[in-house]
Amino acid sequence: MSLKPLTKPIKRRQETLKTTTLREFSGGLNVIDNDLNLDPQYSKKLTNLVRGADGAITLRYGTKLFCDFAEHGFTGIVNQTYYNSRIVVVDETGMIGTVDGIGNTTVIWNQTLANALPGTPNGWGTLSFCSFAQFNGQLIICNGIDKPVIVDRDHTVDYLQDLASGSNVNVPVCRYVAAASRYLVMAGDPFNPDRLHISNVDTSGTWEGDADPNDGTSIDLGSVVPAGSSDIKGIGVFRDKVSVEFEEARVIVELGIYDNDGNHTPNFNDPIEQYGSVSHRAIQSVGDDLLFCDIVGVNSIRRSTLTETIVPERLSQLIDPEIQKWLNRINTVAALEDNVFSGYNRTEQEFMLFIPNQSFVDETTETPCFVWKKIKQLKVDSWSEFRGWNWQSACRSSQGRVFFSNGTQLYVYGAQNDAYYRDFIGDQETFSDGTVFEDGTGFSPVADTADSGVPIAFVWELPWADFDKRRNSKHARYIALDTVGNARFTLQMFVDNIYEDNSYQGEEFTDGTIFTDLTGFDTDEPQLNPALEMEFAGGSVLGYGGDFYGQYFGGGRISSDERLYAWPAKFNIAKLRVEGEAMDAIKFVSLSLMYNHGSTRR
Repeated sequence: MSLKPLTKPIKRRQETLKTTTLREFSGGLNVIDNDLNLDPQYSKKLTNLVRGADGAITLRYGTKLFCDFAEHGFTGIVNQTYYNSRIVVVDETGMIGTVDGIGNTTVIWNQTLANALPGTPNGWGTLSFCSFAQFNGQLIICNGIDKPVIVDRDHTVDYLQDLASGSNVNVPVCRYVAAASRYLVMAGDPFNPDRLHISNVDTSGTWEGDADPNDGTSIDLGSVVPAGSSDIKGIGVFRDKVSVEFEEARVIVELGIYDNDGNHTPNFNDPIEQYGSVSHRAIQSVGDDLLFCDIVGVNSIRRSTLTETIVPERLSQLIDPEIQKWLNRINTVAALEDNVFSGYNRTEQEFMLFIPNQSFVDETTETPCFVWKKIKQLKVDSWSEFRGWNWQSACRSSQGRVFFSNGTQLYVYGAQNDAYYRDFIGDQETFSDGTVFEDGTGFSPVADTADSGVPIAFVWELPWADFDKRRNSKHARYIALDTVGNARFTLQMFVDNIYEDNSYQGEEFTDGTIFTDLTGFDTDEPQLNPALEMEFAGGSVLGYGGDFYGQYFGGGRISSDERLYAWPAKFNIAKLRVEGEAMDAIKFVSLSLMYNHGSTRR
């Protein structure tokens, strides 16, 4: 007779090795949802990385010094635009300059050049803001203090004036200018802040009050603003209409409507409440959308296909708290209007919103950039955050290249056909040990442009994952990655809601001492407490003997190696994080974790 055991056998964890591979990252940055229940297609941090058109998480491009206007006496570029094969820049001293495609700089407007005009007028004085509009093949520039100037095709400059009389007495002094439907439109009149000025049809210098023939007019829009201040904050051109921006609303104006007596009577009966704008410089007209930033976040308006009505839409719900955090650091309305700006990278289809971390330019140490990438055909719709920059303006050339300004310098942003993955090439470089200053800047001037530039610090953090069995324990065994590029990075894994090191009491001082209460210097960034951490090299690194020039001598753990890397940890939930400082390209295609499922008991 066989004997039965007195106790039941112990149920051991399953030995079947399961694999979870993450390769769908279309959601981009999401800070508004709790990362305990967030879908892994979203990222809790996505800094200096962007969701590429191929679906991978890719390092942003770097920047290269293009030119410097300091030799002309410039002290700080306020704004820039691209016009007739050159970039036109306006300096805070009131001077205007241009730069051609190979970096040659020229001054086209200053006190001397203004005095040489008929009547020997004065030039512009100091300024903190300007705006541009191209109309009839010419460039009009306004600053809200002086009379506007007009730049001709040969880049000569004169004051905007009525060609028939040669007078500019009726040309309004305004901050904002835009061209729409055969009219030049201005606003930001210091004496009439709710007034919209509209030029005579097909002319830029003839305005209300000039001799006939003249259908120039003006409209006071304060009475139709449904909420908030009636001061105009900017002008956006939306297809054949003008969107006049206010603090908490906008009014859509339709031009080209005339009464029976031939008077220009624009229609402005379509106000939109709760969708205002903080800055004229933050408005971008992109195809069927007009993109802009208000105190909540980034929004758009578009025309409804069926009803022809204007439909507003909020685009930045997933990152609104981050945008609001940076906007709240600017404590004056004037600073919002002057210093918050945007750009559009046409080749990458990226809207870029820049918000400085201080109210005044000379106190600003960083200008974070929030990037919205939208490619409808490829179903790309994601946000990222670009850091480590301190720009004051941006523009785009006819070939789609993006240019930024800092002080008197212009930098060109990398592109697919001219890619580089270091910042400030030609202007800054690392020290001999590869390090930079604490603020991320490097040593200047550089010894060799080809070897210059500073690293791009990047972070990618995924939400917590429970691998479909929240209460079951898991036993991680191996990790595998698919990456492209040569940059090194660190992969971290956090487990069971343990993220920060609560025992960390602050940094020591430079001499290794701390305060008498045994705490150290407080820092904004928390000290993290990963359960696992490993350094990898990008999947394109060849390693010792394979790299002919020895740039990546020694190799490292190549992340694309098909052999498994041990990754032992026990957890219920886990979070993956990637960070590094890149001087070369890196692209993350997928992350794979191999693990066993255990029981509900630990």
